Amino acid sequence: MNGLVGRLVGIGVKILPPTVHPMVVHFPIALLYLTLMIEILGYLLRPRHDRFFARASFWTLTLSLLAIVAAGAAGMVSEHFVKWSPKTSAMLSHHQRDAFFTGLFALIAWIVRLSSRFKDRDRSSWSVARTGRGRMNPLSSLFVLGAVVMISLTGILGGSMVYDHGVGILHVTRQVR
Repeated sequence: MNGLVGRLVGIGVKILPPTVHPMVVHFPIALLYLTLMIEILGYLLRPRHDRFFARASFWTLTLSLLAIVAAGAAGMVSEHFVKWSPKTSAMLSHHQRDAFFTGLFALIAWIVRLSSRFKDRDRSSWSVARTGRGRMNPLSSLFVLGAVVMISLTGILGGSMVYDHGVGILHVTRQVR
C-alpha cells in the first residue's frame, strides 16, 4: 500500500500485536446489535420515551461507526502477520467486502438519522446539537438492520477463517517484526 494509509498500516504493524483485530472486532458487533435492540424498544414503547430511545440509539450508532473504522484498521494491520493460501485470500476478500457493506449501511443509517427532524421541531429537548434532528425513523432502522445482518455474515466468515482454516492462529502466523 502506498500513501498515508499504507504508512499508517506500516506503523501499526510495528507497534501493534498480530491479534489486534480479534481484540477490537467485538466492539462494532456489540454496538450494532445494541443499536438495533434500542431501536426496537423505541418502537415498542413509543411515544412515551421517544426522545430517550432516539438519543440512545443515535449515540450507539455513532460509537458503532467509530468501532467499525477501528476494527477495519486493526484488520489491515493483522493481515500482515498471516500466511495466506489462495482459499483464505479469497475468503479474506469476501470478509472485507462484507465488512465494507456493514460500514456503508451503518453510515447511511447515521446520515438518515442526521437528516430526520423531530415532528414538533422542539429544539429545547434533545436533538443532535439542538437542531431538531436525530429522530429514529423506519428507513434508518432498516439500514441498521442491514448493518447487523452484514456484520453477522462478516463474523461468520471471519470465524470460519480462524477456526476452520487457522488464519491468525499461532502455528500459522508469521512474525514480520
